[in-house]
Amino acid sequence: MSEPLRIALVAEGPTEREVITAALGAILAPRSFVLTQVQPEATRPDMGTGWGGVLKWCHQLAQRAQASGGRALEADPTLFSFDGVVLQLDADVATHAYTDLRPPYDAIETAARGWQALPCAAPCPPAPPDQDALHAVLLSWVRPAHPGPRTVVCLPSMNTGAWQAAARLPEGHALLDALECNVNIEAGLQHLPKALKVDKSKRESRLRAADAVRSHWPQVTARCSRAHRFEQDVRTAWT
Repeated sequence: MSEPLRIALVAEGPTEREVITAALGAILAPRSFVLTQVQPEATRPDMGTGWGGVLKWCHQLAQRAQASGGRALEADPTLFSFDGVVLQLDADVATHAYTDLRPPYDAIETAARGWQALPCAAPCPPAPPDQDALHAVLLSWVRPAHPGPRTVVCLPSMNTGAWQAAARLPEGHALLDALECNVNIEAGLQHLPKALKVDKSKRESRLRAADAVRSHWPQVTARCSRAHRFEQDVRTAWT
């Protein structure tokens, strides 16, 4: 029997970890894997969570890569022991600005660091991730490092709530209309009847939704183009 894949995860928070774990379970089965969340990480509360935490983590990696003149992301000293890396950012980050963060980053600082501009909202339905302006923004955060063949960039549109909705909701439900364009999908899920509700603030509710993502993954990929692309990229990188 092959050894479990060791995968590092850089993501916005626990909801994203749970959804991505469920997706990987469906994609990689029957192969086992161990997913280790390196951001956010319990011993580094100073990094924060959300997209601001991902940004800080990426900037620190970029600073380390500068000393080596640039390298594949997975070659970073904090990542090279893993078999692969998932770098996740919700597509709704494209609607935000660096000044939304606390503390905020002004235009002079972001330009000095070479970060591409936010907001960078794109038309919907979403283009493939590597043609998305947010993908270029994310890569600017890690430059001069770059995703190598063992890194999968995951940009759910508008966020992982769309994948939860795709797994949980029956055909014809109003929230499935233009699902990947709904920036308020998480709020919509929170106000549904109990049988369908997903409350991001409650772990038990999140885990039920994640279990649905794993059980109904073909339904998720049929309804969400970014989930389909994630599956393709995972299979290319690790199978």
